[in-house]
Amino acid sequence: MALPAFATEFHFDGMRVNRDLGDKLGEARIRISVNEYRVTKYNPAFRDHSGAYTKVEWVSFTQIGQTFSGILLTADEYERVEESYIQAALSFLRESGLLSMRVAGLENPRLQPLDFQNDSVLPSDRIGEIIRRILREEFWCRLEESEGFIHFGWDYYMYIGVPHPCPTARARATELGLYVDELASPYVEDEDKS
Repeated sequence: MALPAFATEFHFDGMRVNRDLGDKLGEARIRISVNEYRVTKYNPAFRDHSGAYTKVEWVSFTQIGQTFSGILLTADEYERVEESYIQAALSFLRESGLLSMRVAGLENPRLQPLDFQNDSVLPSDRIGEIIRRILREEFWCRLEESEGFIHFGWDYYMYIGVPHPCPTARARATELGLYVDELASPYVEDEDKS
């Protein structure tokens, strides 16, 4: 199907098709639309009108032993929250049927020993370990697949993209004490950038 010269996007059989007008090859790219979520420990009741979080809370593994809003961050509390993030992410993967993730954008400034590299495909049983190590700031990467992703931002933010809505995973995240918002990941890479 040819795109009209003025079109930049249209939908075809549930897929979003983009045409970059400046693309030197002039070919259309097909991308699967995903449902995107921000999953965090941050209660939206403490967000201001612009969406900024206003309560002082811990944001890093390195802050264990410090006090935030009068509450000591213990190793046990940190590990409880960390495990909640892992379980929530795995719930989204299971419900959406995503069985593996590809490593992208790997940054390893501390030269941690890794048994994978960019473009390594990791089975779902490895994802929990990778999430834990990213949350502990050992290294950083995006976990991606053609129909979904798991991304991590500063201050303990996690973004999940899945090919269809996942009400059971959303409910599980809530049970774990996390908050789920429909919000696009700021870490999605443009496929044309090299």
